[in-house]
Amino acid sequence: MMAGTTLSDYVIFKQFWKLLATDKSKGMAVNQAMSKSALLFGLGFLLILISGIVMMYITHGIFGEQTWFRIKFGLILVIVINGLITGRRQGLKLRKLLAWEAPGKDVEDSLLKVKRNFSLFHISQMVLFTIIFVLSIFKFN
Repeated sequence: MMAGTTLSDYVIFKQFWKLLATDKSKGMAVNQAMSKSALLFGLGFLLILISGIVMMYITHGIFGEQTWFRIKFGLILVIVINGLITGRRQGLKLRKLLAWEAPGKDVEDSLLKVKRNFSLFHISQMVLFTIIFVLSIFKFN
């Protein structure tokens, strides 16, 4: 669920930037609709956490001793921290920039920087999710 939310967020952000360049009101509507994706991401994290705890309970902690599980758990924490720090910070910057009515060179440059940072953020999150999926498939010790 977390990976799906991140991927859909990336795709919608691409559409948002296209619409913002052509029709600001449509871009703002897409941005408003995207604001709910953080809730889905948080719900996905909660489900991963609960399923990990239940898995550890059912297996009596056997997976907790394995290297792949520890790496996977650490990467999930990195994803959440990256989302809270980088994703949230860029989202706040974007909202502030979109609230300014008078477009100017400074606003345009700042928007381009936020766009680039969001692209890097989404790509880094997807790379981390890919590593987690690979670790889940090829369980090594």
